[in-house]
Order: sequence, then structure tokens, then C-alpha cells
Amino acid sequence: MKISMMTMAAVLALVSGAAQAAAPTARLDAGVVQGAADGDLLVFKGIPYAAGPSGPLRWRAPQPVPAWTGVRPATGFGAACLQPHLSDDPWAQVGPQSEDCLFLNVWRPAKVEAGGDAVMVFIHGGSFTRGAAGVPLYDGSALAKRGVVIVTINYRLGRFGYFAHPALTAENADGGRLGNYGLMDQIAALQWVQRNIRAFGGDPRRVTVFGESAGAVAVQMLTTSPAAKGLFVRAISESGGGTAAASPIRGTPLSGEAFGASWAKGLGLADATPAQLRAIPAADVLKPGPTGPMVDGVMMLRTPGDTYRKGEQLKVGLIIGGNSHEASLVGENVAVAKAGLGPAYDALLAEAKAHPTKAGAESDLITESLSTQPSRYLAERNAAAGLPAYSYYFDEVAGGDRAKAKGTDHGGELSYLFGTRIDKEVWDDTDRHVSQLIGDYWTRFAKTGDPNGAGAPRWAPVTKAASPFMRFDAAPHTEEATPLEGKIEDAAVAVAVKAWDAAK
Repeated sequence: MKISMMTMAAVLALVSGAAQAAAPTARLDAGVVQGAADGDLLVFKGIPYAAGPSGPLRWRAPQPVPAWTGVRPATGFGAACLQPHLSDDPWAQVGPQSEDCLFLNVWRPAKVEAGGDAVMVFIHGGSFTRGAAGVPLYDGSALAKRGVVIVTINYRLGRFGYFAHPALTAENADGGRLGNYGLMDQIAALQWVQRNIRAFGGDPRRVTVFGESAGAVAVQMLTTSPAAKGLFVRAISESGGGTAAASPIRGTPLSGEAFGASWAKGLGLADATPAQLRAIPAADVLKPGPTGPMVDGVMMLRTPGDTYRKGEQLKVGLIIGGNSHEASLVGENVAVAKAGLGPAYDALLAEAKAHPTKAGAESDLITESLSTQPSRYLAERNAAAGLPAYSYYFDEVAGGDRAKAKGTDHGGELSYLFGTRIDKEVWDDTDRHVSQLIGDYWTRFAKTGDPNGAGAPRWAPVTKAASPFMRFDAAPHTEEATPLEGKIEDAAVAVAVKAWDAAK
């Protein structure tokens, strides 16, 4: 049977047209986007939530996205924010980079419940200098299949995202938003969610922010920022500690402004104007140097832990915790525990040695002082304020590494949560069970404010009278802190309080 060229062209046109018609679209406040169907999910990638922060918009608060006409393709991840290449780890597989990088991605069920599905907005880690929303490790498919809308976001990093300078301060004579541009980006993304998430079947009244490492610290900042009030109702902080102190943006020799002025002077700009700063080549902005969130008095009134201490955090539910070998984050540096525990360190070390673990007493004190006990402190402060609080301790290691591992390394829970087993991990049935559980707990919390559900071990909440935590291991269960852990928490909080008070 012969088919003419014209007939073949017509058939191909029909097939192409049918496929294009089947591709999902969403009408947003800036225009229409077209994503792709993936089984029972609809996926939209690379959606701009704010204008590209380059040129005259560098080191300014995020601006609205210019509207577009027609249908904008949303099938590929947007560029990652500029960052140095310092790792080939799974969380660092960021792809192409650009200063114009304020994009987000959405995974949603094809069918949604009446009124819309709960929404979970993920903030990636990377020490506020690296990472991106499009990293394969953070694929939202497995979580979205549980009946939630997953959003992952980029935000400005390093000196692009956290920078202060006297010239920029003078430019904002009204005392407006300064310095914490990465935090402003996160808030702009949450505002975008409030305006647009119904177009993806999401319920803007049930938004949960969740993040890991620097993303977990960002979650803590959001739960204490007046600018984020009303943008979410629940928060999950993974491996972010809770008692670190942030530097002020101005007024001290170690302020953000002082560091910024010193850096610009090193480039030959002793009296730089805002225009000169924004003209600095991106390669120079990327060079290493002190950077990170600052107490600015507007977006961030004080260090998050200090805000929780005073009971002034936003009225949101909280899941918070960390992993069993967070010491991996700092290369087993004992100086971290000594600084975090102060004069109590020696006595606590002697007591820890009387209760030996696989990691060793020194390693355990690093993990406990850096992550475990500071996070429990925030959970306790949330409960003390009459707010929902759940604490966890993640201690599952992939079956192929279990015999030799000291515990779950920093970031080791992410592949379990997202169900994105990375290449080097060899999972067994226990790993698959823990992955299913943690994903179920997180999404139930997002839907209802309570992680518990039928068939899962009961996760007891932190209350004003008790501080239990869920241990994720081969047999997940709720535990109570030991007397030694209580002493470590007291010591870590005492050191933190001195730092918070000294910063005022």
C-alpha cells in the first residue's frame, strides 16, 4: 500500500497536533505555561516566579515577572543560580547556570481533591552558596503521587543572594529590604504560590515549606520573618540545627556592610556606587568570601532560635530534626562541639564515652551539639507556644553501606524522602520501607497537620511536658531523650543564649 507524501504529512500533523493538545496548560498571572503529562502526574518545569535579577536588578528585591503572550513551554528546568563548582555529589548536579535564575518547578496529581490538594514547597540546601531546584535528587514525582502538589524553587546564592554594602543601604533611604536577597526570593516564590497554585490544583490555604541543611535554616528564617506571615501554615526543617547566630547587617566590625565594603575595596572600589557594584563581573562576585543571611531588622528581626526563645515565631506547625551522623558535615571537627557546648564539653565527653556508640563519643557530641539538640529545642519552644511540634532522628543507612557507616550522613535522608535512590546506594527492603514511611509522614503532615496515619508507627508530638522524637531506622518508633541528651541540649542552649544576647 502506497501513502503519498501529502497524506503522510497530514498524518504527522494530526499526531503532532493531538500530542500538543494533550499537553497540560496552566493560566498564571503572567501568562499561560504548558507542561507535560507523566503517568498520573502533570509536570511543569522552569516557570519564572520573579524577574531575572541581573544588571540593574542585581542586589535588589525580586521584581514581578514581565507578562508574556502566547503559551510558554514549561518542560525543561530553568537555569540554576550562579555558584562555584565544589562537589560532584548528587545534591550538586545543578546543570546550566545563570544570574537570571528565579525559576520554580511543579509536580501535581492529574486528579485533585475537591478544594485543591495540599502544597509542599521545597527549599534546597548547599550552605547558601550551591544547589538548585532542578537537581534530580529533588524530583517531586514520588511525593506528588501521594496526593500533594510539590514545588521546588531556585533562590539567589552566595554573594549574589546575601550581600550588604553602605552604598546599597544609602540607596534604600526608607530602610527597606536589604542584604537577604535569597530570603526575599523565597518569600516571593511563596507569594507566587498564593497567587497561582490553584491553577495547578493546589490549595493555597494548605502550604507547607520544607527544606534541608541551608534550606532548613531558610525554613527557620521563614517561620520567624514577619514578611512571610500568612504564606504557609506548616514547616519542616531537616538538618538545620536551630541555635546558630546570624551577624547583623550593619553597625559592627563584623557586620554584613563591613564585609561588603572590604570586599569591594579589594576590587579597587573603595567608594563604590550602586551602579559600580552592579557592574562587577559575575566571576568576581562568585569568588569565595564571607556571605550568608544577616539580621536586617526587616525581613529577619533576629536569629531564628532567639525568636523561638521569645515565643515570637509564626503560628505554624513544625516537624524538625536531623540525622545520626551530622558530624560528617564538618569533617568530624571536634572544635565544633567544643564551641557549641562551651565549658560543659569535657564532662559531657566523659559521660558520652561511658555510653559508646558506633560513631564514637567525639563524633556523637558534634552531631548532638550541631544538629540534634538545637532542633529539639526549637520543637520544644514551638510546643511551649501551644503550636504543633514533631521531632525526629533519622538513622537509616542504605543496606549496601550499613556495615561500615557511622550513621546517616548529613543529607542522607533526602533520597529516602523523595524516593530518588541515588546510583551509589544499594537499598534493601528495610530501606524501601523507611522511604515509604517518611514520605507518608511528611505528606500527611502537609495535608492535615498530623503525620500519623493508619498502619504507621505512632509519632508522638512534642508537648509542654514531654519531648519525644521519632527514630527512623529498621524499626521506626518514638523514643524519649536520654538524661545525657538533655544535658547536651542545656549546654548547647546556654552557649547559644550568650551569643544571641551578645549580638544585640
